[in-house]
Amino acid sequence: MLDRPERIAFFIGILLGPVVWFVMFAMFELVQTDDGALPLPVKEVPYLEITLLSTFIASATAFLAEYLIRKFLYSRLLKIYKVISNPDLYQTSLMADAEEVGKVEMEVASYAQKKSTELSNLQVRDDVRREFIANLSHELRTPIFNIQGYVLTLLDGVKDQKIRKEYLKKASRNVERMIRLVQDMDVLARLEGDQLVLQKERYSLTEQIEDALEQMSDRIAQQGLTVVRDYDPDEDCAVFADPERMDQVVLNLISNAIKYSRDEPGGYLRVAIEDAGEKSYSVLVQDNGIGIGKEDLGRVFERFYRGDRSRTRTKKIGGTGLGLAIVKHIVEAHGHAVKVNSTAGEGTTFSFTISKG
Repeated sequence: MLDRPERIAFFIGILLGPVVWFVMFAMFELVQTDDGALPLPVKEVPYLEITLLSTFIASATAFLAEYLIRKFLYSRLLKIYKVISNPDLYQTSLMADAEEVGKVEMEVASYAQKKSTELSNLQVRDDVRREFIANLSHELRTPIFNIQGYVLTLLDGVKDQKIRKEYLKKASRNVERMIRLVQDMDVLARLEGDQLVLQKERYSLTEQIEDALEQMSDRIAQQGLTVVRDYDPDEDCAVFADPERMDQVVLNLISNAIKYSRDEPGGYLRVAIEDAGEKSYSVLVQDNGIGIGKEDLGRVFERFYRGDRSRTRTKKIGGTGLGLAIVKHIVEAHGHAVKVNSTAGEGTTFSFTISKG
């Protein structure tokens, strides 16, 4: 039916003509006479004029309907007819349209994925922020409550001079712990904000490790650990880095190995310097202590993260909980990386690279 608009126009004219005629006839019947009487006498109704006018209105409406139908068909369906009749000619056009639709779909999907990723990142940042505040509160609460307890006891009046001195020493140690925590947080904040300027120079890596082992000698002896030097102490392994910051790296890793060492005899601390190519050395700090579980390996470099609380609680491990986070940022600030390999109950190995001097 739509392919013959003239038929539709013909039916519109046939149906509309009588309707218009009767409407106009009714209107004339409602016209008042000269004396105001209704209805108008039938003999006075202008039948010829009504018929001609209704025929004209119906014909004009039919022609207008045909024109509009043809315009709709040609504007909306002409392209489809052309493609069907000659698909090869319009294949390029069809492919271009498909490509445009595909691009729109890809852009919409990309936008949705981007917003989803942004939302996920915001949620992760919020979780990290809340966890950081909770951990910081925990780390500060312990020394603060300890100091409060010692000070209140002293205020109550402790006459024994020896006990008073012991309480003051314990309060002082907790104050020092809080100071170390604040200092470590300051260093970490500057490292994360790229505000810490490295003072690089050429120095001996071997000498640096020997100095660190000497500083930790009392703790190593107290823990009963055997130190294994897998390098030649007399060989000068020259490196180019910030010696003060790299001291923090070496001391933190050695301290970490001591803290998580075995309680029973047979524990050892191994430090190795290996050649990692023409431009760098690799330093390894290994222990055979309590190790780290697989579920904790990915988080050991996070702030305040200490792994399995049940293992760390039994060893009464101290520290600020920021050491490994500082190690990671210092090594990365030098353009290198730090790695960890560990098995729970067998030990842990930390390794990092450093540029040769």
